Amino acid sequence: MAAGTNTFIDSQMRHIGFHNCVAASRYPTLLPEEINDLKPDLIFLSSEPYPFREKHIGELQALCPLSKIVLVDGEMFSWYGSRLLQAAAYFNTLAF
Repeated sequence: MAAGTNTFIDSQMRHIGFHNCVAASRYPTLLPEEINDLKPDLIFLSSEPYPFREKHIGELQALCPLSKIVLVDGEMFSWYGSRLLQAAAYFNTLAF
């Protein structure tokens, strides 16, 4: 599953200057070859709603060897409300 357009996650990513290469709306399920075809520069593996871990980086790196893959705090990307107070500081800690 990916975070596509028309999502809070997409709006957060755009707000901090990223372009979402997943053009489909909402949360599409992508096949491995579809992910590869997107040729993403950067892949965020979120802790929410699925708790991605270090072991998942290798799996995606094999699929997209030129992509930088980063584990991120999903609360900062997908929870609105009080988490937004912490999001700006968190986004500034991410170095790409």
